[in-house]
Amino acid sequence: MQNNRYEDLLIRVEDELAKRGMPATILDTIPLQENSGLAGVTSIKDGKVYIFIDKALSTFEKAETLVEEYFHAISDLGDLLDYQTARAHNNEVNAREGVISFMTSAEDIQRLAQEYPDEPLAPWMLVEAFGYPLDFAQDTLDYYRRSGELK
Repeated sequence: MQNNRYEDLLIRVEDELAKRGMPATILDTIPLQENSGLAGVTSIKDGKVYIFIDKALSTFEKAETLVEEYFHAISDLGDLLDYQTARAHNNEVNAREGVISFMTSAEDIQRLAQEYPDEPLAPWMLVEAFGYPLDFAQDTLDYYRRSGELK
């Protein structure tokens, strides 16, 4: 993923949280995994959102973690500590789908499809166009196929 796409996501997340009346502080320069084993953490205190992202992650991993933590913040589950509960599992699934739709819109997929009018959409196309890892590209196509927005 290109750094400018990550920077755009940072701004978009901050703007979306501000629209919800949740000003945000986002730090992606701390050794989070070293201290906690986590790639990202969200905390909400007095209506303010704090998102912490591990500094050692790749640009794509930072972007993915940022958007996932954004979805945790807006679902009001930023301080979830018991990851074994069904609620936690459902929240993770919802956040993962939110990451996909937030990072790649249906319009992005349609524009990409128009670039290859004689070929069915394939994960490699998303890898080349957006710099996604192959598994995320496949998950993205699967998500849009399940949703009916992509045939």
